[in-house]
Amino acid sequence: MSAGPKTDLDAEPAAVFAAIKELDEDEFSELMAKPESRDRVIDALIDHLASCLRPEEAEGLDEVIHVKLWDRPGGGYDHRELVIRDGACTASAEPSEEPDLTLKVRPEDLRKIVTGEAGTKRLAFRGRLRAIGDIRLGMRLTDIFDLSS
Repeated sequence: MSAGPKTDLDAEPAAVFAAIKELDEDEFSELMAKPESRDRVIDALIDHLASCLRPEEAEGLDEVIHVKLWDRPGGGYDHRELVIRDGACTASAEPSEEPDLTLKVRPEDLRKIVTGEAGTKRLAFRGRLRAIGDIRLGMRLTDIFDLSS
């Protein structure tokens, strides 16, 4: 990347997430505007979210969450899937199951959720996050995932 944000997008997802967390809003927006970096950044955010699962809170859950990210350059949205099953959470860039809950959010707001800067309830109240489907599951996200770091 030229004069843009200095983020090694070829690193492991955890390292990419750590770098993303340090970017300011303009640098993050710049990465999201570039197709060659957008998917890697979104994958790092979703992978980090999956890694924040609290197994004790997920015990007995069998839930599928789709995350649809607005504002894709050229139109449309990006689509990812989280499957909570057997006390674990797996992320996928290719959704394959019917969702129990779909979250529609802009990438910058997903970043705020995953870094703990903003809560899902607050973003929903402000119209920056839409939850479709199992709203009770949506209300429990901050219990199921440890988003404090």
